[in-house]
Amino acid sequence: MATGLIRRAIARVPASVPTARVILNRVHSSEAKAQLVEPSSKPTSNIKTFQIYRWNPDSTQKPELQNYEVDLKECGPMVLDALIKIKNEADPTLTFRRSCREGICGSCAMNIDGRNGLACLTKIPSGGASMITPLPHMFVIKDLVVDMTNFYNQYKSIEPWLKRKNPPENAGKEILQSKDDRKKLDGMYECILCACCSTSCPSYWWNPESYLGPAALLHANRWIMDSRDEYTKERLEAVNDEFKLYRCHTILNCAKACPKGLNPGMQIQNIKKLERTGF
Repeated sequence: MATGLIRRAIARVPASVPTARVILNRVHSSEAKAQLVEPSSKPTSNIKTFQIYRWNPDSTQKPELQNYEVDLKECGPMVLDALIKIKNEADPTLTFRRSCREGICGSCAMNIDGRNGLACLTKIPSGGASMITPLPHMFVIKDLVVDMTNFYNQYKSIEPWLKRKNPPENAGKEILQSKDDRKKLDGMYECILCACCSTSCPSYWWNPESYLGPAALLHANRWIMDSRDEYTKERLEAVNDEFKLYRCHTILNCAKACPKGLNPGMQIQNIKKLERTGF
């Protein structure tokens, strides 16, 4: 209607006024473009199936894989996004751990398509169905939640804190170290104790009560290499055991599984070297 009024108004303008004719041409051009625009169509759905391990200790039903379908067009890009969507919209009984969603807390560690990783850092795989199960060779509490008691006890056993025999020179002040000594801790302090490395290690599967595992030994080396710590000899003696340390056969599954890109196997080798050559 507005276009018709403009056209009639311009028609009364003498041909000697070129500006009006230019306006009319622009109106015609806009109408032509509007006719060429096709109505928008809704994006097609992209359905993906997730096969998720389910087990409830309060039920007599055996563990099973339950299928859930998720429209990836309405879901975030990470596996954790899909799990949260399933729990919020499809099945509130689905149980899993998660917290920071930033790859810092390590809570959402699980096995995704046969590989350990953090659900918050793992992109939803393209292609067919994806299988999600708990961390392997761990006692399952419910669904994707495993019992971390033994894992944390092993970490506690290496006494992961600074130990001193002599008080610092300046009481109440921090204990300083050089930049070179600080760099020695790189590749160890970043560990978030997600247990992806330990639960990917066959030696840990076979000897979970006696072998400390990649994560605990990595942290043991972190304190052994700390220039501020004064219990280096005692720490080395504490882990110098046929099972605690030497069950590691350098398979390096731990390095492949670590979501932070660390290499626990290399740190374990360093402890073995120090045991042989002395500190």
